[in-house]
Amino acid sequence: MKGVSLIVQEELPETGYAVIRCHDYAVVAKFGSFPDGCRALMYRRGDEISFVPLHPEDIVGTPTLFTQMLEKAGYRITHRFDTLHS
Repeated sequence: MKGVSLIVQEELPETGYAVIRCHDYAVVAKFGSFPDGCRALMYRRGDEISFVPLHPEDIVGTPTLFTQMLEKAGYRITHRFDTLHS
C-alpha cells in the first residue's frame, strides 16, 4: 500500500501489534508480542489475541479431520453417548 494513507477507526496500542480489518480499517484485535517460531496457534477473545507456539512435530486438526483420517484408514467410527438414564 505504498503511498496510501489509512485512517484507522480507533486508537492503536502504543506498543505491541494490532490486526486491522481491511474494508473499514477497524482494529479487530490487539496483542503484545508475536511468536518467534514459524508456527503458532492464535486464540482470540474479544479484541485480545494470544499465541501458543507449536513444535515441528505438533499436528493441528479438528475432531472431524481425525474422524475422516480414521475412516480412510479403514476404521469404523461409532458414535457413543454416555447418558445416564434415571
